[in-house]
Amino acid sequence: MKQFFITLFMILATPLAVFAQNFEFQYQGKPLENGAVSIEAAEDLFGDLSCETNPAEAPETGLMLVSKDGSTISGTAHLAILEHTFRAKSLQWCMGGACSPMNSVTELDKTFSGSKIQTQFDAYTIRKEGHLLAKLDVNVGGEELSIYIEFLNGEPSSIENISNASSRADVYDLSGRPVMLNADAIERLQLKRGVYIVKDSKSARKIIVK
Repeated sequence: MKQFFITLFMILATPLAVFAQNFEFQYQGKPLENGAVSIEAAEDLFGDLSCETNPAEAPETGLMLVSKDGSTISGTAHLAILEHTFRAKSLQWCMGGACSPMNSVTELDKTFSGSKIQTQFDAYTIRKEGHLLAKLDVNVGGEELSIYIEFLNGEPSSIENISNASSRADVYDLSGRPVMLNADAIERLQLKRGVYIVKDSKSARKIIVK
């Protein structure tokens, strides 16, 4: 009898495990396996420098949250801007068609529902060199998935492959005291709010963690 209930439990649990893996992020039509997308600033239709996850001329070729079997998924999303060193006239986040400005906030929550959900984050009219790093977390039925979005204007990428976190650097406060030494990209995402100097083998730059 005991063996019967153990077997029954395993049979019932198996579909739940499969269901938990029913959604993924895609970029340019392919699964976003390394959990990060990096986008260089380019001229938009108005001749300004902008970064767009989903270009206006072909939005569905950009960043999407997709149900693997075509069923409807519903959940919540949280976007947090971790670093932002360039000036953009407009920051906007759209999730499932609902758009919100993010110039005056660093974190925002949304709900979504659908089988293919456009996950659009844009920086329009970029006015100086720098970068922006954001983390997007989604929760569907208690299962979580996270990605990082990086915008670049005149700076090298620090998260070309965030799963490997190969870019290492030393982090100092404004008084020159070390905060982190030889820290990889993921470790640097744990910095508390404040202003820091990040030094790697090629350069030194000031970052603002909000």
